[in-house]
Amino acid sequence: MKIKRFRSLTFKLMVWYIVIMGIIIGLAGLFLYQGIKDGLLDDLDNILLEIADRTSDFWRAKRGVTWEDAMKKAEAEYISYQPFIQLVQIAYKGDEKIERVTRSPRIPEDVFKLRTRLYYEAERSDINELVFETVTDDRLSPFPIRVFLYPERGPNILQVGISLERTVESLNRLLMVMVFVGLMVLLLASLGGGFILKTALQPVKNAVKTTQEITAEDLSLRIDTKHRKDEIGELISTFNDMIARLEKSVGKIRQFSGDVSHELRTPLTIIRGETEVLLRKDRPKEEYVKTLKSVMEESQLMQKIIDDLLFLSRIEALDKTRLNETVSLDEIVVKAVESRTPAGKNKGLQLIVEKMDSLQIKGNKNLLERMITNVIDNAIRYTPSPGQVEVLLAKDKGQAHLDVRDTGIGIPAKSLLHIFDRFFVVDKSRSKEIGGTGLGLSIVKWIADSHHAVIDVKSQVNEGTTFRITFHLTKPWLVNNPGLV
Repeated sequence: MKIKRFRSLTFKLMVWYIVIMGIIIGLAGLFLYQGIKDGLLDDLDNILLEIADRTSDFWRAKRGVTWEDAMKKAEAEYISYQPFIQLVQIAYKGDEKIERVTRSPRIPEDVFKLRTRLYYEAERSDINELVFETVTDDRLSPFPIRVFLYPERGPNILQVGISLERTVESLNRLLMVMVFVGLMVLLLASLGGGFILKTALQPVKNAVKTTQEITAEDLSLRIDTKHRKDEIGELISTFNDMIARLEKSVGKIRQFSGDVSHELRTPLTIIRGETEVLLRKDRPKEEYVKTLKSVMEESQLMQKIIDDLLFLSRIEALDKTRLNETVSLDEIVVKAVESRTPAGKNKGLQLIVEKMDSLQIKGNKNLLERMITNVIDNAIRYTPSPGQVEVLLAKDKGQAHLDVRDTGIGIPAKSLLHIFDRFFVVDKSRSKEIGGTGLGLSIVKWIADSHHAVIDVKSQVNEGTTFRITFHLTKPWLVNNPGLV
């Protein structure tokens, strides 16, 4: 399935990255802009204070100097700022009102007036509470005007204003530069982020591509981790491990299917061949009986193979909680020995129980009995008469050891590694004669593993074989308090 670009993880991460970067750059620009704006206004306020002081100095410098003359001198000195200066006289007593206004010639009449309350606030202010105001008056300037109210001797307020034209133009230029720089930074950051995201997610795309090439017919492919030690490397390694397990499982299924087909084909071929020969012409009664006995034997062999396969499939799907019962291992061993004693006698063998300690373990009684029975059956099957099979159960350092020893034909060293494989038979030429299907020990191995038991096999050709199964014992205080398990 091909993912649409706008639905891809790369696209979504990129959008989020751009949005977050845009917010960060925008907030940074906003703080910077506001900081510079406040700085420019502070500088302008200092100029206003300086012009007011200078105007006051001009008025005080020489007797007979009028406020109009002082204002003209201040305007001339600070002509680059083109200040607006006027003196506002407020009523000293009575109602709050403006008595008189002395203006610079640059200010038209009835222009540049503020609220009366502000003049009284300025009259009561000190050096730490100076009154500054920003007003708008198109008759003086198309731009806002920054105004400072300076308290003079008596109920007089010296009002000084400067147009914010330069400040606004500077801030506009700054805003344009910041927008341009912000967009460039966002563009470069987006390109860099896109490259980083693409590089970081490339292993995921490689994993998808490799996964699409993996089929049930070819599970040998693996995703290259490039020795990554991050989360993606861990994900790819986990995925490779999963593929390896699948490959192993599929291999076992294929081998199992092949083995089943082979094992069932042999008796079917024999049955069909003998039946066809028998039907070609009339034969004596004895030949019919002989052939039917052979068909019966092959049918019984097929039945045993099918039964064992069904048993394997059932126990592999068994609920693991059924393996957590407290059972008496010695009782199970005794029952298994008793059930196989007649088979041993029929073959001329002795079944000897050497030692049987009373032991308890965690497990499933029926499965354990099947496992022990299979081991004893295997010993009986491969031990010629006269011979013996010895069974021993003993406790040693918190473990239970179940030994099954026989005086049989033994197992070659090269075959010991494969005796638990399904359908493996040491001597295929004698398998029919002995009656083995190659599934009994596979069942033994699975049951032992499910009970966390360990199987050890020692054998000498023509001397005998010893199977030792080691279990972990259940502690008595746990048996008496099963709720603590």
